[in-house]
Amino acid sequence: MNPIDYLVSKGFRVTSDPTKYASKIWGKRDYTVNGHNYDSYCGGYHRAYDLSKRHLAPVPSVCDGVVSAGTKAYGNFGGTVVVANKELGIQVIYGHLARNLPVRVGQKVRAGQTVGHQSNTNNQGVHMNSHLHIQFQNYGFIRGERNFVCTGIDPLKLVLHDVWPEKGKFVTDRRINMRTFPNLQAGRAGVLPAGSEVDFDRLYAADGYWWVRMRYKKAVRFMAVGRRKTGSAFRKTPLWGNLL
Repeated sequence: MNPIDYLVSKGFRVTSDPTKYASKIWGKRDYTVNGHNYDSYCGGYHRAYDLSKRHLAPVPSVCDGVVSAGTKAYGNFGGTVVVANKELGIQVIYGHLARNLPVRVGQKVRAGQTVGHQSNTNNQGVHMNSHLHIQFQNYGFIRGERNFVCTGIDPLKLVLHDVWPEKGKFVTDRRINMRTFPNLQAGRAGVLPAGSEVDFDRLYAADGYWWVRMRYKKAVRFMAVGRRKTGSAFRKTPLWGNLL
């Protein structure tokens, strides 16, 4: 399940979908009302989803993580909360929240925990209907206000999954694709040939496969190493190679 589907399962409905803008370009919205372009600061782009449930509805975190820099009652998106998850390689911005934020920077949160309440706060002094602005970025501090506000990645390529702090070495017995995230929707990031030995430091379960996290040429990459069988532990599952 991707994060947007997760919110829909919690009663939210999508009101602005960056895959369906008239421009046919992901995130290029140019939303204009009475001559005011709400997206002008980002060159017409809105690289985020808007959703709504009801005014002051609790907003659940879509993943585990740590409340991070950018979280402010008077932030870039009005009441703003940023939750970062290093293992998933993402950070999530929740915007236009009621200003009495229930979380603080440095606090650990779990998926499903309330991180704010749907509202219509903003820092432009313009009228907007109550809604949740949710924006996904690659993990890490983004320098500069404009870069922080305008940078976004497609959350439909993310899959919420289980993760374990498993470490070890793995030797492939066939060619295996590397990906940018541990799921089949993520972009391919090269191929490891048979006989490749890698060190991994995390284990994931997603899309019916076991995935490991590794570093390849200084970049974080993920690789499916075998099908996950119900009731079968990772180290007792037939894999596409050998654990050392």
